Amino acid sequence: MTDIGSAIGLIELERYDKDTLIRRKEIFDFYSSYFSKHEWAIVPTYKTDTKTSSYHVYALRIKNCNEAKRDQILRLIFERDVSVNVHFIPVPMFSFYKNMGYDIKSYPQTFKNYECEISLPFFIILLMSS
Repeated sequence: MTDIGSAIGLIELERYDKDTLIRRKEIFDFYSSYFSKHEWAIVPTYKTDTKTSSYHVYALRIKNCNEAKRDQILRLIFERDVSVNVHFIPVPMFSFYKNMGYDIKSYPQTFKNYECEISLPFFIILLMSS
């Protein structure tokens, strides 16, 4: 790591608890409030009795969705100049692990989660003007 990168990192660490994490949670809560009203949405859980997330990604899942339908939804969102992604690609789908003999068919729940998940934009600036 360079000295400049380290200096930026130290400043960001100072801001994290009192600014960055608070803004991320606001964005997360905004998404959750909106999507929880829709029957088709599976809103992620980021807080339990034993853990709280850093709110670094909003992994929305869509009920009764397959990979082709998800990809069509991604394309429609991209056409509106919104950058969405599939954040969690199962390890058995990477060529290194495929070559080692891992098969995604052995992990049906993992694949089901993958094919219905869309990661939404999660930048702090999203709510700065609101």
